Amino acid sequence: MKTLGMFITMSFLINEASQAKELQDLTLANDTIVESIKQAEGLKQASSADTVYRKKVVETVKAKMAQSASLRINPSVKKFQSFLYGFRQNYQDMLDRWDDIFLPEAPSWIRSNPDFYKLIVPATYYSEPIEQAFSIDDWKPVIPFVKEDAIKDSVFQVPRLTQSADINKEVNKQLLTFYLQYPNLVHKNENDLKGIEPLSDKLKVRKPKKEKVFYLVGAASQTGQVREKDLLVVKPNFWSFSGNGYAQFSQNYISDNWYKGGESTVSLLSGAVLQLNYDDKQKIQFENKLEWKLGFISAPSDTVHQYKTSEDLIRLSSKFGYKAITNWYYTVSAEFKTQFFSNYEMNSDNLVSSLLSPSELNIGIGMDYKYTRDAVCNLSVLINPFNYTRYSVASDRIDPTKFNIDAGEKVKNQLGSRLEATLKWIVLTGLTWESRFSYTTNYEQVLSEWENTFTFAFNKYFSTKLFVHTRFDDSVSKADPEDSYFQLQELLSFGVSYTW
Repeated sequence: MKTLGMFITMSFLINEASQAKELQDLTLANDTIVESIKQAEGLKQASSADTVYRKKVVETVKAKMAQSASLRINPSVKKFQSFLYGFRQNYQDMLDRWDDIFLPEAPSWIRSNPDFYKLIVPATYYSEPIEQAFSIDDWKPVIPFVKEDAIKDSVFQVPRLTQSADINKEVNKQLLTFYLQYPNLVHKNENDLKGIEPLSDKLKVRKPKKEKVFYLVGAASQTGQVREKDLLVVKPNFWSFSGNGYAQFSQNYISDNWYKGGESTVSLLSGAVLQLNYDDKQKIQFENKLEWKLGFISAPSDTVHQYKTSEDLIRLSSKFGYKAITNWYYTVSAEFKTQFFSNYEMNSDNLVSSLLSPSELNIGIGMDYKYTRDAVCNLSVLINPFNYTRYSVASDRIDPTKFNIDAGEKVKNQLGSRLEATLKWIVLTGLTWESRFSYTTNYEQVLSEWENTFTFAFNKYFSTKLFVHTRFDDSVSKADPEDSYFQLQELLSFGVSYTW
């Protein structure tokens, strides 16, 4: 506290120096006037022969009195003297109470202001006052003909939010003057203060105090605010259920006499996705998904069938994961897919596919990487180094060689590896991209599929969907050797959709 008084007093001495010079000049002028008046009084008793000399003395006295009137004490000087006297008095009173041995601690009304920390510590050289002196950020041009707004000044103003910054600027001005006037008293640099901790190791609390829950509960029950029958304990539910459904419709009409020919078609595509997931937010995740797609299209050129299936899929997948590190999970996965309705060749009753013909089962063990970002992007990459695949055909009327099964057989089992990546990404508001990529191999043959669905949502119920499905399978038999193992299916439609 005494260091604070010494440093603040030194800063005020700089301002007192200029004011003391003015008071000294005024005192000398007043003493000269008094001496002149005494001389004039003594001349009154002189002889008449000294009249001329007496007149000169009187004129000199009047001139010095006029000069004294012009050098009268400035009101601001008096105000500064009064402020300085009050500051010294309050400062001394505070020191007396601070050092009073009969007070157990410092009075509660004595508060330290951290804004003046530069004046409390020993005289230290700071670089900020120099930078502030050379800065022109706060410079504003002085416009002499612009007057202050008296109405604005009279209205109540909100408290200054920049008080600490303003105090810091004024403190820097005082420090800069102190550096120039008393450089020999500044022995420290601000670099010396770096790394200084406000508390010693003895005062630091290494471990927080542990509260005993038993006593906290007992104290609450004694107040009578909560009774046992009023308590409601809600069991956390780690299960979540969600889904979405859609129905898309498209129609194309061409008259019989259309100059380019063609035929009218009508198509309908519907689908649904149901998800039932378990997540305890710590270690275990259990995901279950049921997907269903069904599409029909009119076939005017087919004389045997009026409608044909353009899309028929039912797929059930499950993944059980146990967290390993960060976003990686040890995973056991299973997937089964087949179709519902029968599909025939053009203008023929030859069956191409039907219920459980074909069907595919995959069971694998591996790891799953998951990445989620603010419900905008949801990525899952499943890697199964050990994967079991079972292909089967239930109907005798279907050629098994089209579905990775040897001729004359209905089932084929194979071991290998599998990679599956799923992505749901809200690219823009109203545009969602859902993708699924799978790669299955027995190290001799490869079956890969990439399904992409782009949904352009106009509102909650209406949307346009673009389906792009690619497939590569080098295990199927080709009717024409020139045919490619690469297959492509695309569909664009408009309709209704709903998500819950």
